[in-house]
Amino acid sequence: MISSEDVFAMYTIERLADQGWTKEITCNTEFKAFINARTKCMATGRIYRVISSDRTVVCVITLDDCKRQLLAR
Repeated sequence: MISSEDVFAMYTIERLADQGWTKEITCNTEFKAFINARTKCMATGRIYRVISSDRTVVCVITLDDCKRQLLAR
């Protein structure tokens, strides 16, 4: 069943679990999805990815990537 949240959402954040990718939340913009996924990654240490509405992987975020990005500043 498709919820109204799924119809209007443009980007989905998924977390890599033992069973595969698990849907976490949806966002209206790529930027919000990226920021939310990065925040979740830094808080949990888990791997996240952002998926567009056509199921294209926009980005994959790992804790090592987050640490490298923060040290670059």
